[in-house]
Amino acid sequence: MQTMLSIKIDKSLKEKAHKVAHALGVSLNAVINQNIKEFIDARQVTFTDEPILNKKTQKLLAKLSKDAREGKNMVGPFYTAEDMIKSLNS
Repeated sequence: MQTMLSIKIDKSLKEKAHKVAHALGVSLNAVINQNIKEFIDARQVTFTDEPILNKKTQKLLAKLSKDAREGKNMVGPFYTAEDMIKSLNS
């Protein structure tokens, strides 16, 4: 036997969740049901705030990581604050 659960949710949040579920090939209903089952089994709920980097930031981070591995575009180390400030002002 099934029952209906009615909740209030921000319209844009629902639309985004629906798009992600669709991209994964599942219904939003299936996503919600699975999360409720996990909530019941684990008897806990976890909230995270893990930022997702946009493409521009991902590209910049990849370049910086590559430079660091190759020792390019690096300054320092600095042993005093004055040395660091001199480097920043040069």
